[in-house]
Amino acid sequence: MLCVSINFRAFREMQEEVDQNQRLSGHLQNLMDENLALQEEIHTIKTDPRVIEREARRIGVDVKVPVPTN
Repeated sequence: MLCVSINFRAFREMQEEVDQNQRLSGHLQNLMDENLALQEEIHTIKTDPRVIEREARRIGVDVKVPVPTN
């Protein structure tokens, strides 16, 4: 009976750790996705003249950035 109790406890602890690992893995994936989206947004803000102008206006800077016409 003691052996069954020990095995059940070990199984339960292992299952809790597996569940926590899955939760943390999902959370990590969400953070990595968010990080990638933010990096893309930063790149766009730094390189797209229209976005630069829009953001400058949003913070109150009166700047006219030439927009290339293609």
